[in-house]
Amino acid sequence: MREINDDRPRPLKVLSGLPAPVRRTLVGVMGGTLIVAGLAAIVLPGPWTIPPVLAGLALLATEYVWASRWQRRMQDKAKAMKDAVTSRRKAGSGDK
Repeated sequence: MREINDDRPRPLKVLSGLPAPVRRTLVGVMGGTLIVAGLAAIVLPGPWTIPPVLAGLALLATEYVWASRWQRRMQDKAKAMKDAVTSRRKAGSGDK
């Protein structure tokens, strides 16, 4: 039996005690539901579009390698955008 990492959030501790097929099914359904809800929010009125998609991707990344790669790619792009905005602000503040 594998040892449970106590540093993980509580929901992941609960899921890690389940048999692998059950855990993967639950993670797939919950993560997929979050992603679909976020994508539906694009066309439906409401402000919550990106957070459910990111939460679903993070949940799926706990079990699936492809989701982990997508999550890493999204994190890299978000960091690049943040760095671009920060550098523009720094460059723009010196002109005043």
